[in-house]
Amino acid sequence: MKKTEIMGIFALLLITAAMIAACMQVQEPDSGNAVITYRFYGGFVIQTHAIQELVVTKDNATLTITAADGNITERFEKKLTKEQFNAIVKVFSDNNFASYGDRYDEGQKYVTDVGFTDITFVANGKTKTVTTYNVNDYMPSGLIRIREKLQETVEFTRTLDESRIKALAESWIREAPTYKYDGSGLRLVNYVLQESFPVRYVLTYTFTSSHAGYGDRSGMMTAQVITDHSIMITIVDGTVQSAVIDGKWDEMGQFLIGSELTLSYRPKMCEKTTWQVWEENSGRVYIRAPTDEEIIKSYYITVYSIEVRNVKKIQLDQVTCQACDVCLETYRFGLTMNASEMHVLLDEGWTRVG
Repeated sequence: MKKTEIMGIFALLLITAAMIAACMQVQEPDSGNAVITYRFYGGFVIQTHAIQELVVTKDNATLTITAADGNITERFEKKLTKEQFNAIVKVFSDNNFASYGDRYDEGQKYVTDVGFTDITFVANGKTKTVTTYNVNDYMPSGLIRIREKLQETVEFTRTLDESRIKALAESWIREAPTYKYDGSGLRLVNYVLQESFPVRYVLTYTFTSSHAGYGDRSGMMTAQVITDHSIMITIVDGTVQSAVIDGKWDEMGQFLIGSELTLSYRPKMCEKTTWQVWEENSGRVYIRAPTDEEIIKSYYITVYSIEVRNVKKIQLDQVTCQACDVCLETYRFGLTMNASEMHVLLDEGWTRVG
């Protein structure tokens, strides 16, 4: 056989091998039209966050949080770069998402009340959904990597950019009682992103009031004097968590930090209070039955490490119809405590006095 013929055959073999390799190559998902949905639900969650759904397209990542009643409680949206989107799609391709089964709940005897996750990948008219527990246990390693990438995208989507954080803080300050009453000249002087989880943003502003004091001073006798203030705002998960003016006034709770407040609680007929239920389930045995005042003090120091003082049961000179769970009792409780800890009691039905 001539040398030229041998070379021709060799070239033909190389071309054929290349064509076969091309045919055998796994096709990457079309990153231009893919839509990814990451939905988690069920388990022990607060009712306002019953369903959380992340939708990823080539342009955006959108996180929608829905309450148990079907109402949307929060919504976050972030623009995605081409590189970010392709990186998310690549995780599905690298871990062969199409090869997995439809459901992974092998650990149902050991994993409870954690909820479920639906991961859906749609591209080129084809849809693939995999349902798993909302934990990484009892799941193939490739699916774990996919979930981790999607969870990373959730956190990215929830994180507000600097301009939105500033807008949120400034809007909150302008509507808060102190600034709204007579504030002006709001100016940002410091912006700090703390390395924490979840991320905390701490912003410090200055402004001027035309009267002395804090809060809504309508109807109060206050000195008309120009007063400079600084306010430190802390934002977590897109919500203002604290706001302190001049290091001494809690603008959210409307009290001087370190001061004491008086709270009041009036039970309903036939209704057990949280501290009564706690005492009944404590299993403690007494020579002398504790008074209501003693139970209240013990409940808050034991459960919340909160010291309440001057606890009193006060009889009221009022008549009631004695309808269970409707009418109020003929007595109320009163106590004093550190103002900075009152939110726990307010959540349990206590009210501020004065």
